[in-house]
Amino acid sequence: MTPVRLIATDIDGTLLDGSGVIPPENIDAIRAAQAKGITVAIASGRFAENVYLLLRDYGLSCFIIGGNGADITDEGLKPVRFQTMKQASALAVKRVLDDHGADYFFYGEHWLCTSADSFLHHTELSHPGQAQQLGFSYYHGQRDAGERVLHPVYKFYICANVPLPPIRQDLAGIPDIDITRSGPGNIEVMPQGVNKAQGVRDLAAHLGIPLSQVMTLGDEENDIPMLKIAGYGVAMGNGSAAARAAARIVTDSNCRGGFAKAIRQYALQEG
Repeated sequence: MTPVRLIATDIDGTLLDGSGVIPPENIDAIRAAQAKGITVAIASGRFAENVYLLLRDYGLSCFIIGGNGADITDEGLKPVRFQTMKQASALAVKRVLDDHGADYFFYGEHWLCTSADSFLHHTELSHPGQAQQLGFSYYHGQRDAGERVLHPVYKFYICANVPLPPIRQDLAGIPDIDITRSGPGNIEVMPQGVNKAQGVRDLAAHLGIPLSQVMTLGDEENDIPMLKIAGYGVAMGNGSAAARAAARIVTDSNCRGGFAKAIRQYALQEG
């Protein structure tokens, strides 16, 4: 069996269980892999500081492929590579979202902006003040949004306060972007060519690890590209039908220890 030297895992629906926490068996599996010399990375649609704070809550330290591959950092948030959207494309995306009355947020390097003054990002509630201590800034409302969209943008995240299919249809006409989702209740807009597969490729190349020795784990549309390229592409049992079809391996669900089972069977080769 080809050894695994790099594990890249999604968070929601994969690393987290149904209650939104990292189960002890998943923490143990990550630490066991790291003790064996395997590099572990979190490949998420979340921004890097968000992932860093989540990991810190559990005493974990990993490489981060944030923004669906737009922003790669090491365990200490030192940048490895980042890629942003063309300004004309970002302005066009914002116009479409505002025309539809959508709630959304978008972010760039060390900042995030929400579309409404009353719309707080979940990290502002779960980790009040902690992101700012890392040098991260939050902005809110259309006045800030009109200014921040003139800065380099990694990603837009659109909420389901209004019907999403018409928005996705209108966004499809904008050049130089890619569109995906991390669940049925959102749309995520990336710079063209940015996805988790490219993030995994770039990190693996940075570490000198061939893709045949990479394991990826995920459950949704935005995970499919990285599930397809890895030597061990593992879809969660709770994953979408498309994610399961794209993977070489399907493990148990996130509520039944599927993450830890896959790590121990294929990366640690236990039993």
